[in-house]
Amino acid sequence: MKLLSNKRQSFCRYIAIDGLTPTEAYLKSFNVSSDRRHTATEASSRLLKDSNIVATISSLKDTIENEIVSKVVWNKTKIIEELGINVELGRETKQLASSNQALKLIGSAVGNVFEPETQQINVTAEILHKLPDSVLSQLENMAQESSYIESGINDTDAIDADYKIVDSEDI
Repeated sequence: MKLLSNKRQSFCRYIAIDGLTPTEAYLKSFNVSSDRRHTATEASSRLLKDSNIVATISSLKDTIENEIVSKVVWNKTKIIEELGINVELGRETKQLASSNQALKLIGSAVGNVFEPETQQINVTAEILHKLPDSVLSQLENMAQESSYIESGINDTDAIDADYKIVDSEDI
């Protein structure tokens, strides 16, 4: 990947990190006055056709996403560890209500083993229409296999589904 100028690097950062539109990012990066917005729109469009610009924006977004995911995972792990300590302290001090509450919270965090798992999938018809038939068939097979395994349903049982058709304006 080719090294970018400071202004181009700034353009990429404004898009990836600050979430600005390409035109806004161009205006800020290249110190263009807002009365030249049309020129900035055209120039930002040209920049977005540069593979080095696209790669830099993608890399920055991936880095941010990875940082967020690692923080979320660490936070969940830390919370579960702390709740585990609370379970033990509750037992040691014979405060079983506190211990049970901590266990309940751990169960909520990792998935309660006492309640059946439910999966909710929200999709729009627009997304479904874009999927190839082979993918739709695989999804259908996965859903059937999952429900058969979990509940012991055989092939002759019915699968219930609820759906609602919404206008694109409602989304």
